[in-house]
Amino acid sequence: MDGTGILNLLLVISVLLMQIVYSETQNPRIYYMHIKSDVKFRFATTLVTSKVANSAKTPVEAHFEVTLPDAAFITEFIMEIDGRTYPGEINEKAKAKEKYDTAKKRGQSAGHVAQKPRHTNRFSVDVNIAAESKVTFNLTYQELLERVYEEYEHIIYVDPGQIVEDFQIDVYIQESRDITKVSVPPLRNDILSDANEGKNALALIERPTQRSATIHYAPTANDQKQMSDQGISGLFVVEYDVQRKFDAGEVMVVDGYFVHFFAPEGMDPIPKDVLFILDVSSSMSGTKIQQQRDAMDSILQDLHEGDQFNIMEFSTRANLWQKTLLPANTENKQKARDYAKNMNANGWTDINTAMLKGIEFLNAIPSAGSTGNRMKILVFLTDGQASKGEQNTDYILKNIDRKNIKGLPVFSLAFGNDADYEFVKKVAVKNKGVARKIFEDSDASLQIKGFYNEISSSALQNVSFKYLDKNADVTVNATKMNFDTFFNGKEIVIAGKLSDDNVQVLNLIVTGNGVDGHVELELESDIQSRVPELTKVGDLEKITERIWAYLTIKQLLEKAIGENDELEKKTLNDKALEMSLKYKFVTPLTSMVVTKPDERDLGTFEENEDAGLAIADDSVAPKLAGFSSVSRTSSRTQSSSSSGSRTSHYHARRTGSGGGGGGGSRGGGGGGDPHFMLRINGIEFPICFDVDARDGDVIRMLKDPIAGITINAGIIGSTVKNKQGEFKTFVGELVILAPAARIDIKPDDIIFNGAALSWNDESVFEMEGIKIHVNRNALHDRTVYIDFGNDIIIEIRRLMKEGTDRDVSYLNMYIDNEKGISDMAGGILGQFVHKKTTLFKIGLDKKGREHGHFRETENMNKTHFNAILHKKPDIITGEMVWCWNVHKKTEGLLAGDIKDYFISDIGYA
Repeated sequence: MDGTGILNLLLVISVLLMQIVYSETQNPRIYYMHIKSDVKFRFATTLVTSKVANSAKTPVEAHFEVTLPDAAFITEFIMEIDGRTYPGEINEKAKAKEKYDTAKKRGQSAGHVAQKPRHTNRFSVDVNIAAESKVTFNLTYQELLERVYEEYEHIIYVDPGQIVEDFQIDVYIQESRDITKVSVPPLRNDILSDANEGKNALALIERPTQRSATIHYAPTANDQKQMSDQGISGLFVVEYDVQRKFDAGEVMVVDGYFVHFFAPEGMDPIPKDVLFILDVSSSMSGTKIQQQRDAMDSILQDLHEGDQFNIMEFSTRANLWQKTLLPANTENKQKARDYAKNMNANGWTDINTAMLKGIEFLNAIPSAGSTGNRMKILVFLTDGQASKGEQNTDYILKNIDRKNIKGLPVFSLAFGNDADYEFVKKVAVKNKGVARKIFEDSDASLQIKGFYNEISSSALQNVSFKYLDKNADVTVNATKMNFDTFFNGKEIVIAGKLSDDNVQVLNLIVTGNGVDGHVELELESDIQSRVPELTKVGDLEKITERIWAYLTIKQLLEKAIGENDELEKKTLNDKALEMSLKYKFVTPLTSMVVTKPDERDLGTFEENEDAGLAIADDSVAPKLAGFSSVSRTSSRTQSSSSSGSRTSHYHARRTGSGGGGGGGSRGGGGGGDPHFMLRINGIEFPICFDVDARDGDVIRMLKDPIAGITINAGIIGSTVKNKQGEFKTFVGELVILAPAARIDIKPDDIIFNGAALSWNDESVFEMEGIKIHVNRNALHDRTVYIDFGNDIIIEIRRLMKEGTDRDVSYLNMYIDNEKGISDMAGGILGQFVHKKTTLFKIGLDKKGREHGHFRETENMNKTHFNAILHKKPDIITGEMVWCWNVHKKTEGLLAGDIKDYFISDIGYA
């Protein structure tokens, strides 16, 4: 562009994602929604105003979900009710929750905004709208836009869930350099595409000056109806470029605080020595392995001349494709593409061996001599958790630390919902890399390729920043000033406070190592004269200070993720909390509460669950936070390691917890007395319930007419009585019926189509497209994994009475992979695949126990049930875990009558 660099701001105006939980009689109506986004020098402030009316003569409960960019912090939330304004108050999460609960006990209407677990871009607001009244919501948030592919992304979901009569979005952009292009494509969805998008015909763009732009988008009710009967749904996007050159960047100083933006153009990428460490375990089978093949095919084609590369596949073993790195020439890239196309998924997941072998391989490659600067990187992808070799993630991280003495950067990908993102993130944070979650969808290969594109264009290494006045450092409490790598198309932002208000001239020096050696860029600016590169604008009061606070909090939380010492992690949390409260940011450590005083309305409450990977164990007060998937994974892995057993990757995958308010099941099992446990997407703890059964009963666990799979459980009695004085019963037999197979499983034997298999044979048995693999547990216990080859996997654990105090030997089963189960499935476990289960309220009983109020939705039918947070034995491991225990009357949880799940013949399909 004639020497002009591109700075595309992909501005997706953050809109309130409103999802109404309707009452049985009247729907609240959103009649007004305005979004105003003010973008000044990459710092975006967005105000969402939404007005909701309840025309009914009774109060109506509404639940709003706010989808924000994952980098954004809410700064203000105001409710306007009956002409009065109720501003929010930002408190430490525990105090915010306490104030909300107090208002709930008084019967007042209250709104509570709290960050949901694992999804830092999702917030929620709950409110009760009084009869024949209106409520206005004003939500403000701020974000420092990140530069990716020479674009800044500010992503918001526009989805009010209905047609809004008065709907508009206004964007105001002001930059310190000339804006060279502004465009608005059509509404997007979350799926990546490389197709040409075109333009949004309803967006009006104006250019008041060379350095400013405005965008106005106001679809009429008819325009919205043409998109959908539910109105607009998608991402509103504004793209713009600014003039850029090869220099030390631009600096802004306001009220003694400075912000420095560094993104020089025109630098050649540094040649790479790259090792791809790719998971090919059996859990990668099907769509995922094909998407990995497709992604690698694109990545290999785009390797730069001068790069060197190799590939390592790992599952039960870790195997290098070549003994050394190969130059990225046409011949070698084609050979690698042919190799990648033939990758097959099979075996366990030995992450520890793969990582250590990969680091050792790259460390053995001689460093570049007179040929110029080179960069060594590891790209690591996995879709599960360690199931072979060392399985304790803390030990694996320590092993990587010990092996990676040369500081190789590790860029990590967690592929799919079952991947251990926490571990993958820590690997990256502790090893100078970046982590990314790859979602299981049709664009997964594009996600993988896009991630590699981001980290493959290193232009500078060992980048350092200095801010001097007469050769003396003049910064105080500056954010991070030393970076391992600067990537082309991205941007480094530094902020801090000047130590002396009398500084006249700021001498800025940036140094690093480029493709041809040492690089030094310098900017000398007169603060008092306010030359274009160094501005002091009166109407931008506090903007640099807020950017500094924003960056500092982000970096403190990021550092906490890689910190093993809980005391040090707590110190980092305390610093971030102090700044969050001072600058009024809703972060993983804080929440905002708005309470309407002196009025008695019913409200709703959505519980804070997991505050995020950066949070120390004792830094968040709500009771649930103490039982995160982190602690459960660690304790479970340690206990299995100490007994010398091998945990399968199927078992390990189940320990991760989801976030949010609810969804369909992601695994369920039964056994014990008969005891059932369901893991629901979006609900941290599983749902547990018991079924009264007698010796000789048969329970239908699963029946899927589309997949052709039926699982029936035979009940056996014992001589042990429960607390009610009744004899305990257990699952003593399972019969699995598939299109070409019948499998009979008892604690003593496994029969496949009449042929006997042994519980002691750990080799993989395969017949009729079904794989069976037995895994050894403690003592005589075993777990058998049955993979039907159609995205359905179950695991069955036998628990023998020999050598224990058990009265009988029995079985527990768990549906580990249910993607292949259709919406037509029934049975005690099968029905939950196509139901939506939501935890919408949590309270305390007189004994101080947590009570959960659940809602189930299926084909527009809604039912409710209650549960108490209680400890129960895990279906497979037997370990005591927290779960939502449903009362014996399962009305509202199970479809129909409980008797409908009992059948007369265990072999009946």
